[in-house]
Amino acid sequence: MKALISVYDKQGLEQFCDTLESINCEIYSTGGTLKYIKSKGYKVRSITEITNHEEILEGRVKTLHPNIHAGILADTENPNHLSDMKRLNLDIFDIVINNLYPFEKVSTDPNSNFDQIIENIDIGGPSMLRAAAKNFKRMIVLYDPDDYPLISEKLKTGSVDLNIRKYLAIKVFKNTSEYDRKIFDYLNNQNKEDLLPEKLDLNFNKLKDLRYGENPHQKGSVYSNQENGVANLKLLHGKSMSYLNYLDADAAFFAANSFSNKCVSIVKHTNSCGLSSQSNQLEAYKLALRGDPVSAFGGIVGLNTEVELETAKEILKTFYDVIIAPSFSKESLEILTSKKNIRLLTSDFAKQVLDYRTINGGLLVQEKDNDKELSDDWTFVTKIKPSKIDLENLLFAWNSTKFVKSNAIVITEGKSIIGIGSGQPNRVNSVNLAADRASDYITDSSILASDAFFPFADSVELAAKHNIKTIIQPGGSIRDDEVVEKANELKIKMIFTNKRHFSH
Repeated sequence: MKALISVYDKQGLEQFCDTLESINCEIYSTGGTLKYIKSKGYKVRSITEITNHEEILEGRVKTLHPNIHAGILADTENPNHLSDMKRLNLDIFDIVINNLYPFEKVSTDPNSNFDQIIENIDIGGPSMLRAAAKNFKRMIVLYDPDDYPLISEKLKTGSVDLNIRKYLAIKVFKNTSEYDRKIFDYLNNQNKEDLLPEKLDLNFNKLKDLRYGENPHQKGSVYSNQENGVANLKLLHGKSMSYLNYLDADAAFFAANSFSNKCVSIVKHTNSCGLSSQSNQLEAYKLALRGDPVSAFGGIVGLNTEVELETAKEILKTFYDVIIAPSFSKESLEILTSKKNIRLLTSDFAKQVLDYRTINGGLLVQEKDNDKELSDDWTFVTKIKPSKIDLENLLFAWNSTKFVKSNAIVITEGKSIIGIGSGQPNRVNSVNLAADRASDYITDSSILASDAFFPFADSVELAAKHNIKTIIQPGGSIRDDEVVEKANELKIKMIFTNKRHFSH
């Protein structure tokens, strides 16, 4: 037997060479791998003995040679192939062991320059792997060191059956296709203007199967194309995550990480029924819970900072399905794990550029609505204007509408939600729901925010009945003049943001 070894990751290689030596397999190698194997005391020959050519272009060209690829691709059951191999006096390889330059690691390292990144695009490695994988009928092809122990055992017993060789080939084609995809994504993203390309290729790896999907009769799984974000969360305590747990945890974590200070979001059915951003985490949690303590029961809590001890004590007083945060203090973790059924999750927050949603026969793609609003483009349309002190609270109220389903009405006090109306077929219903929920906490400084324009003045009249003195909305209705006139009549401050925040 003959093996060709050329690897970047040398993990487990020494032990595998033990196996090759024990079965009298000849080893051929290249460059740094050749030096490594020699340094460990194994007999190894250079592929230059086969190619009769030195490695050139600083190692860019080593294995890209007909004598190498013939030895890998030869079909030993084909007489024409055997005739060519004999006529040209070429060796046949039985095993190829190869893994690739770390393109992804280098390309995501902020300290890497463009030339370093390009130099880590492996050419010869994928070619060898694909050639050996194509010829899996007789070839053993390895790129994953985790497979070394299994193949070692099989080689020692004298047989690596066809099913295993096919399994290894499938892994290779999957790996090389993903490798090429990462190179494409990197080079394609150099053009920042190409946010929505003509061709969209998505490549996600399954992380795990879920017990079921949205309902028990539906299958469900979670996939990811990166190493961070909520999809790659760590479950510290509690039962496995469900499909809906993932959805709600993502909504809660996104909302909490969209505000500064110590922000707490409480989510039910992907709506932020409680949201507060404060300098003190315990206060933020209490004010978020105040938003709707009834809906909070069985909900999801998202935090943008490490869970503190006093916050954990307060969280224990309410039943929640999930708590998600960047981390938990040792003391808070000890307290929260006393509840058997609560799920405790840690995740880093991955800012995403695009949103995807399936429709029958296709996919809708849009830029994610994750910009933090500024007041520079607002229009102050009523006779009574907000003060500069009001602006921070107005920004919080307006940004909060992104985390409530349309038609969304959010009523805030300071930097906390005190009432929401979500998912209603008309805006008046949403105003009614939000105002009823907030009625005990509305003051002269409360703000009503609407994710889209008011088509009629009726919502303004209803807001006035609940003592709302400030309204922020996008504007843009054909009846804006009527709406502003009604606000002036009722002595309400009204601000047009000139942008909407629909979330369907």
